[in-house]
Amino acid sequence: MKKRMFLNGVLTLLFLLIAAGIVVAGGKKEGESEKIELKVWINGSDSYIGPEEQKLPQDQWYISQAFNRFEEMHPGVSIELTVPPDQEGAHQSFKAAGLAGNAPDIANLWTGQPIFALKDVILDITDMVPQADLDNIWGWESVRLDFDPQGPILGYPASQNQLCLLLYNKRIIKEAGLDFDKNPPRTLAEFDAACLKIKALGVDPVAVDESFPWFFAWIGDYWWVQVTGSEGILAATRGQKKFSSDRGLLDALAYYRSMYENGFFNEDMGTSADSWNRFLQGQAAMTPVVTSFFSDGEKALGKDLGILMPPDSPNGKIKGSTIGGPGQSLVGAKKTEYPEMVVKLMSFLNSKEEVMLAQKFMPVPPVRTDMTVDELGWDKGSEIVKVLDYSDSYIYWPDNLLSGGVAEVFYKLTPLVALGKMTPGELAAEMDKNAGK
Repeated sequence: MKKRMFLNGVLTLLFLLIAAGIVVAGGKKEGESEKIELKVWINGSDSYIGPEEQKLPQDQWYISQAFNRFEEMHPGVSIELTVPPDQEGAHQSFKAAGLAGNAPDIANLWTGQPIFALKDVILDITDMVPQADLDNIWGWESVRLDFDPQGPILGYPASQNQLCLLLYNKRIIKEAGLDFDKNPPRTLAEFDAACLKIKALGVDPVAVDESFPWFFAWIGDYWWVQVTGSEGILAATRGQKKFSSDRGLLDALAYYRSMYENGFFNEDMGTSADSWNRFLQGQAAMTPVVTSFFSDGEKALGKDLGILMPPDSPNGKIKGSTIGGPGQSLVGAKKTEYPEMVVKLMSFLNSKEEVMLAQKFMPVPPVRTDMTVDELGWDKGSEIVKVLDYSDSYIYWPDNLLSGGVAEVFYKLTPLVALGKMTPGELAAEMDKNAGK
C-alpha cells in the first residue's frame, strides 16, 4: 500500500515535522518498514510461466513463489501479479498506462525495438544496475537503447535465453521412416522431403497457430536473417534500404507460403488456437517453439520428444545457427514511486539462486554466464543439452529489430502470405511504407 500523508490544516507544525522526516506520516514509528506495493505484469507461455504451469493454481507457479520469497526478504513489500491477455497488446497497454501515470511498476515486455519505442515511459536504470549483474548476465545489448553498447539501460534481460527450434514426436518420425536423431534435415530440400513422408501418414507435419505469425517469427526469421543479416534488416527498418529488394525476406516468405500450399501446416492455421495441444496429442509431428516449451513437452511425451534445429536456407551466409537471445525483458515504469525496489526485484529474479530454482519448473538455457550443466542439474545426454551449443552462437530476433510501424505490418500481414492472400512482394512494400518513421 502506497504511503499517504494526511494533513490537518491546523497542525502546521506536525506537517513540517513530517516533511523533515522527523515524524513519519500515518503515525509510523522510526525504524518501522515502509509499506510498498509493487504492481507487476508477467506474461505467460514464453516467459516466466510455462504453458502447462498456467493451468495450475497461481500459488503453484514459480513466479508467484519467487515473489513470496522477495516479500519475505523485504518486510513491508507486497507484489500484485497480473498476467496480461497477450504480450503483443501489453506494449500498447503499458504505453497508455505510462502516459496516464498508472503503469505497473514492472512489466515483462519484448526486448529490442518494442521497448525502445516506449523509452518515454520506461525507467532508465543505467546507474542502478549492480556491477555483478552487468558482469554475470549477458544480453544487455538487447535492452540498451538502439542496441548501442553504451546506451541507456531500459531494463533487465529476462532470465532465459529464448532459443527457437522445432519440437518433434519421435514416434511419428520413426513411423515415417525417418531418424532425426542421426539424420536431421539440414537443408530446406531435405526438410520438404521429410514433411512429405510425414504427410503420407495422414498426420500434419507441422502444427501452428498463425493468427500471429509464430512460425515465421520463430523459424522463418532464421531463413531471412541467414541471407540478409541483422545489419541489413536494421538498415531497411530505418529506411536506408528497401524490404521490397530484400532477397532474404522475399525468399523466406515464399518458402513459408510453399509450406502451406504443400499441406505441411494444419489447414486451419490462420484461425486455430490449439496447435500445442494437437502436437502433444500426436496429431502433428512437429511444432515451432522457444525453449520455455520444452519442459511441458517432455512431461507429456517423455522420451518421444525430440529437438530439431531449423534447417538452413540454400543461400544463407550464416549456417548452423538459430534465432534466439533474451527475447523477453523486465522494465520499470518511469513514474514508479519505488525505482530502487523495482531494480532490486528485477535483479533478484535474475540472481543465480533464483535462476536455479526456476529451472525446477522450466529447464531453459539461462542468461547467466556463471552456470554449468552440472549446476543446472541437466542429464548430459538429454535433448535440452543439445540446445546449449547454440547459446553463444544464436542470431538475435530479426522481428525485434523492426521499428514499431514496420513490426505492426509484419505481425498483422505475414500470415496472409502463407494463406495466399498476399504476395511476399506486397507485404514487403507495405513494410517499406512504414520504414524510417
